[in-house]
Amino acid sequence: MSVEGQESLTEINHTITRVGDLMDDLLTYTLVTSGKHPFDPAPTDIGRLVRASVAAWYPVFEEQEIQLDVDLPAEETFYWEADPKWMTRVLDNLFQNIVRHAAEGRYASIVVDVEQEQILVADRGPGIDNSSSMHGAGIGLSTCRYMLDKMKLKADFVSNEKGTKVVIRRA
Repeated sequence: MSVEGQESLTEINHTITRVGDLMDDLLTYTLVTSGKHPFDPAPTDIGRLVRASVAAWYPVFEEQEIQLDVDLPAEETFYWEADPKWMTRVLDNLFQNIVRHAAEGRYASIVVDVEQEQILVADRGPGIDNSSSMHGAGIGLSTCRYMLDKMKLKADFVSNEKGTKVVIRRA
């Protein structure tokens, strides 16, 4: 097969994967907003939950050569009345966005600020408005915002050409 043919197959494969991801995101959004996705809020140890999420994503960040700057206090924590599965989904979306759209910045910061009771996630990518050619439809972030709202939490985004910072805290 010619080089041009291989490039076409690679592009087709990326497109199929992206359409599959969009369909998954849209299904999740539909289930969540229609109340058909289980919502089980409980007192949730945020330090432990973020630590587990970072541990699960660490190999992906390492494979993408993204330097992690992590500050997760081991001795102190705080609790939110939140659905642990929904919170994990929110973090998964933020981490996935770093890998998809900000990997070129080769940096991510993940902080649990016990004193302020907030989670901070930052990267050095091109920013949301200047995102990569793999830009999404925003369904994942819309789903996250809906989930956070249901848990009486919110996410504040600050984004420019030097990166994106997300702060999750009580609404």
